[in-house]
Amino acid sequence: MLYLPEKLCWYNEMITGMIPIEICIECDTLVTLRESVRSAFVGGASRIELCRDMAMDGLTPSREDIEAAREIFIRPGVMAMIRPRAGDFYYTSSEIKKMQQHIDMAASAGADGVVFGALNRNRKVDIKNLGILIDTARSKNLSVTFHRAFDAVSQPLPALHTLIDLGVDRILTSGIPWGHSGTALDGKSRLQEIIAEAADRIEIIIAGGVSPHNAGEIVTQLSKPFGRISLHAYSGVRKKGLTDIGLVQQLVSVVGQYADPPPLAF
Repeated sequence: MLYLPEKLCWYNEMITGMIPIEICIECDTLVTLRESVRSAFVGGASRIELCRDMAMDGLTPSREDIEAAREIFIRPGVMAMIRPRAGDFYYTSSEIKKMQQHIDMAASAGADGVVFGALNRNRKVDIKNLGILIDTARSKNLSVTFHRAFDAVSQPLPALHTLIDLGVDRILTSGIPWGHSGTALDGKSRLQEIIAEAADRIEIIIAGGVSPHNAGEIVTQLSKPFGRISLHAYSGVRKKGLTDIGLVQQLVSVVGQYADPPPLAF
């Protein structure tokens, strides 16, 4: 296990009102995985999302990936992508069963939560299959994030209400339709609408080119009150193919400026 000096561990959720930071970690090799997870942990990330094959927009990590990350990221917040293949989000019954197996594996390997999504051919939330996956996750005491399949739905606000009704904990979105380029700043109008409609009933994870350089603008461009939001970063905190501790610390520091002050003690 890597040595992690306590004085270097910036834990941003210790600050009352802090907007959580989630770092996406590519699981290419165990060596690079461990280094990236260490950077996210020491840099102060609230959560990490483990993904394989980011060139395919992220697939399910292996048991070894999750176990290695769990050894280093010793506070709650290890999330595992559950996606059996690249391409669309329309899954057969056999693929759903495979995803259930992946959820079981993630839980036994030490994950705190899972990240998945399922749509039907009408680009609406696949309520039946998503319900199966959620039930599987809940049976293992895992939290649930609906990933950027949300950006592929035909009608975001009805989809939002469906996910709230199903008991999903978080939604990952850039506010930009799936397959289109751009950052969260380009999707700010839709993000504002989604956050307002969510009305604190579900956490909205803002993704899409998030970095220390634009995080402050992303947060300030959203109408107050922010509601339950967090920021998700990948390429914006990487150098030379690895998550960079300095960039994670910068991101945490920038976003920390928008934390609500803790209540006064009398």
